[in-house]
Amino acid sequence: MCGISGLLAASTLREEDIAVVGQMNQRLIHRGPDSDGMVVADPVVLAMRRLSIIDLAGGQQPIFNETKDIAIVCNGEIYNHAELRRDLQGRGHQFASRSDVETIVHAYEEYGLDCLAQLRGMFAFALWDGPRQRLLLARDRMGEKPFYLYRDSDQNLWFSSELQSLAVAMPRQRLTPEAFNLFLAFQYVPEPVAPLEGVQILPAGHALVIESGNRNAAPFPYWEMAQATADPTHPIDVVKHSLDEACRLMGTADVPVAVALSGGIDSSLVAAVTARHYPEQLHAFTIGYDSRPATDERSVAAALAQQLNIGFTEVELSHRAVVDDFPTLVAAMDTPIGDIAAYGYYAVSQAARQAGYPVLLSGMGGDEFFWGYEWVREAMTRNEAILAGQPQAVPFWHRWRGKKPVDQPDFFGVHDALCQGNTWARALMPSSVCDRLADTFWLDKNSLDLTQPLHIAVPSLLNRTWLRSNCLALVDRLSMHHSVEVRLPLLDPVLVDRVTGMRNAGLQDWHQPHKHLLVEAMQNVIPPEVLARKKQGFTPPTHEWMQSIVNRYSALIHRGSLVHQGLIEESQSALKPGRFDLFFMYKLTLLECWSRLHLDRQAPETLSHQAAV
Repeated sequence: MCGISGLLAASTLREEDIAVVGQMNQRLIHRGPDSDGMVVADPVVLAMRRLSIIDLAGGQQPIFNETKDIAIVCNGEIYNHAELRRDLQGRGHQFASRSDVETIVHAYEEYGLDCLAQLRGMFAFALWDGPRQRLLLARDRMGEKPFYLYRDSDQNLWFSSELQSLAVAMPRQRLTPEAFNLFLAFQYVPEPVAPLEGVQILPAGHALVIESGNRNAAPFPYWEMAQATADPTHPIDVVKHSLDEACRLMGTADVPVAVALSGGIDSSLVAAVTARHYPEQLHAFTIGYDSRPATDERSVAAALAQQLNIGFTEVELSHRAVVDDFPTLVAAMDTPIGDIAAYGYYAVSQAARQAGYPVLLSGMGGDEFFWGYEWVREAMTRNEAILAGQPQAVPFWHRWRGKKPVDQPDFFGVHDALCQGNTWARALMPSSVCDRLADTFWLDKNSLDLTQPLHIAVPSLLNRTWLRSNCLALVDRLSMHHSVEVRLPLLDPVLVDRVTGMRNAGLQDWHQPHKHLLVEAMQNVIPPEVLARKKQGFTPPTHEWMQSIVNRYSALIHRGSLVHQGLIEESQSALKPGRFDLFFMYKLTLLECWSRLHLDRQAPETLSHQAAV
């Protein structure tokens, strides 16, 4: 696990360009505190910061092929590296290390761009092929690892794992009106839109190849859900076998491994399956809250850890610490994300690192990929009815409000909170800025692609927005802030491929009970009472935390960074008390703090002091 950065120069490299990459690399030290490396091969500079997980002594990056004319820097883990290594050695390739990243270099030598289909892992990498003068940039299928791109006025291409690193190469950093609008509607900025002006995001499951003659090449997909195939005859067995395999592979490391354990199905099954492969080696960390509200699941998690005979540590989050440390949390985010569960991810990663566990398994992805959200299951049923010519289908949360039937396939447009967020965001913006956005920009950028089957269109949209831009971005930034690698067995590429393939072949598991495939596959693995519980995850006392944070920090919005950027009308009447609900004010407060911290380069302690004045 690392942070990577680099440059493909439009012409001959300059010393000052190399120095800029060095500064970009330094800003990623939290992602890789163990070592750093750089290779300069005009017109390319590749740099990395390393968090040592596999081959602690020999896995230093950049990594090269046998003839030293192909180099790579990679952020992530290739879980099937042992299998790939055996295949490549059998084909005559000579390895200089046990590093998982080295398998990518030799797989590229052997298979060219087709090597991407063979990588089972989470990754973002940059590979320079000297003989071909080719730069290959690639990102994993689910988008677990981030990859930002920026092309400057001289057509130099800069890239990095984080915005705060990429910003070093940018003459100015401005939050775009589009990102402002989307964040205040969704609580995150859904890909492919990037928060900062001029920045692009390499899409998940895509690669970009740049070589002489195609400097303006566009990213291309190397994997698509609609193309997955699998036999749907025994779906429970497929899930059971695939999940067991994923947990075995992801539990492998040359450092101690732990699991983030709540009382829900997803993290419980990851803990239980992994513990079977690594008895007495796994350790669990769970989050609790002072005063033990109903959302506190420590007792359930502790009971399961004892049953599995694994170590257990609980971390209690106090209301006061959450409010006091809010600027520090936002500073660690890199991109603005308004998920109040953020502090739980931050705290559990911090506790794991302090206890000596730099690898943390998580059950994230179970709800998103296995129909764990009732509103997503309902969207499938509703849109199936609409496409069948039955417009009387009405979202369940609209029935009691007397809403009219929905007669067009839709996903986000039926959510009142999102519509209201969009409306309020536009009300804050000066008309000259707001008028540049299409009236339905927020929804047009986040609508169902009905050129695909519905069982592909709905998960694809959910994954690109909520899962990738909120959940995966949040867990990546907050875990890597503490130099912890988080692995997600429920988003294992092979598991995703097999389940998607079975759906493509006719399996309709969204019509089955809640998370049917997972629950049935785990019947004899975790206790029945855990399988029967609805997942809560790290769910904090939301209202109390939000209210206290808004009370402490919302005054910063007045004549603040967002006003100075021209995104909020300077008139104080725009923010008169009671105009917006608590959640919108929380999002707006967080965005103001994020802008001050990341764009104005204020320190968290400065922000705390200003809020206290």
